[in-house]
Amino acid sequence: MKLGSREVQMKKILAIAALGAAGFSGVAACGSAVQASSQPRPLSAAPTDSAGLARDIAKIAMGNDGLDALNNGEGRAAMAYCDPSTVSGRPGAGAPVSASCGVNYSDGAVWQQTVTVTFDSHGRPVADGTNLGTELLPPISG
Repeated sequence: MKLGSREVQMKKILAIAALGAAGFSGVAACGSAVQASSQPRPLSAAPTDSAGLARDIAKIAMGNDGLDALNNGEGRAAMAYCDPSTVSGRPGAGAPVSASCGVNYSDGAVWQQTVTVTFDSHGRPVADGTNLGTELLPPISG
């Protein structure tokens, strides 16, 4: 059965709403949407609170901070929401920082994944990746 664009859009909205509700109730899911510039921020300007780190991890996942966007094999990360309550670690040279994020890929798939970012001694992201995660919405088949 082929879904119309209206049904697909509704499923995406429901999946993102479910992520938000899970985060609100304390389940590791998602936080806030991000828009970012492509300029990496040095460590001295890095946020010190979990909300700022969650936004930065989401930006990096989408390729907006010096690294390529995450790729699930079929699409690239187009939107990401990270839950500030799940941020682990603080940016530092070679130190990984991670958060549980809802990631919407360009193929239409929505995943809940732990995104991990490693920074260099200047506070710039040098590597990122995800765990296998949980697929919340499958890709749109065309």
